[in-house]
Amino acid sequence: MKLGSLIDKDFILVGKEFASMNEAVTALIELFAKRRKLPVPSQRIMEIHQERANLGGLVLPTGVAIPHGRIDGFHDLLIGVWIPPKPLETPDGVVKALFFSLTSKTGTALYLPVLSALSALSTNTEQFGRLLSATTRSEAQEVLDRTTLKQEVTVEDIMNPSPITCFKESTLAELADTFKRHKVSYVPIVNEQQQLIGEVTIKDLISRGIPDYVRRLGNARFLKTLEPFEALLREEDRILVKEIMRKPTRSITRNASIIETATIITGKQVRHIPVTDSGKLVGLVSETDILDKVIRG
Repeated sequence: MKLGSLIDKDFILVGKEFASMNEAVTALIELFAKRRKLPVPSQRIMEIHQERANLGGLVLPTGVAIPHGRIDGFHDLLIGVWIPPKPLETPDGVVKALFFSLTSKTGTALYLPVLSALSALSTNTEQFGRLLSATTRSEAQEVLDRTTLKQEVTVEDIMNPSPITCFKESTLAELADTFKRHKVSYVPIVNEQQQLIGEVTIKDLISRGIPDYVRRLGNARFLKTLEPFEALLREEDRILVKEIMRKPTRSITRNASIIETATIITGKQVRHIPVTDSGKLVGLVSETDILDKVIRG
């Protein structure tokens, strides 16, 4: 199936200038209302869209905006497209193209494949460039007709393909800086060939600062100073990651289903799963990815 088969050419706006994403979405909702019977007024759809927009995360790093609205009693999937004459600066990022989706409260089987197709399109330099340079609806539709929808949505569609990593010979100081700088709590450990050889979390780092005798006592109430952590800070340039990292406890392939991934995350009580291909780290999927890209995608 092609992406273009799901998008009515009359729902494509090319070259029209709007001052904000909300203005563009309003225009697309009006187009929907003219041609389709909607179960709720346009204003209510806009309110539903805004409730989701307030959560953020609607603009992909590639410049594709994916606002949407989910409404009760609507068993369809409408997609409107806006290609601005020039990129639009927004608080969420620069918008080069906008795809507004209207679907049911529970979504449809096509919704996630559509998001996956949009992500793939935006990373295809040639095709995305053709879409952005389109001057008519027909030209834009032609590009969309060349974009294929995957029949299944897999881990590859929601994973982070460029996770932050670390080497076993890195120091704890470098590791702590990595956690802080990139705002992550889990780091896969790889070798020079990018083979997954270990994993480490902020909890592992903090644990290094708690003396063994405190653990044996089982009560740290008597410790009123930060002396244990001060000792860790004094030695953080000497202690290596390999001294605190653990062997990988789980991994998954890029072709694994999202349900399988969610089952592992909930059943094993883990928050992150490395994605590997013949032992090589190719991505990282987390509970947050499932929340952001599936439940609130």
